[in-house]
Amino acid sequence: MRLRATLPILASLALLAGCGETGPGTPQPTPQAVAMRHMLADINQIRAYLYGSASQAQASGAASDLASWAKQVPALFPPELASQEYVDMSPERARAANAAMNTNAALLLASVQSGNQAAIADQLAATEKNGCGTCHLSGIK
Repeated sequence: MRLRATLPILASLALLAGCGETGPGTPQPTPQAVAMRHMLADINQIRAYLYGSASQAQASGAASDLASWAKQVPALFPPELASQEYVDMSPERARAANAAMNTNAALLLASVQSGNQAAIADQLAATEKNGCGTCHLSGIK
């Protein structure tokens, strides 16, 4: 009786697992999505350092990578086009967001390179709020 109930569940799971495969017809992520994934991974790597599960060298590499990606944000999200693609984004806000992300990423890189855990934690929080958050926390500001 139990096997009879389990078989349809397993068959459904196998079918769903096949849905995640990529192929010629699978949409590829946009350059913007790729950048956001990399930037989030960098933030998470720095956080891992603060929690003791990554080295300072890994955090420094992530902070350097984040600063590099931040410099690409203006090209990925041109202020003139951002307001057309994102309903709550004006050209002025997009320009301010680009500047804020670059400034905060550079400050975070300097903090990580210093090795001062308290400074890193403070700047990570500031970067998430005032850099990333300029766009991603728009409803809160």
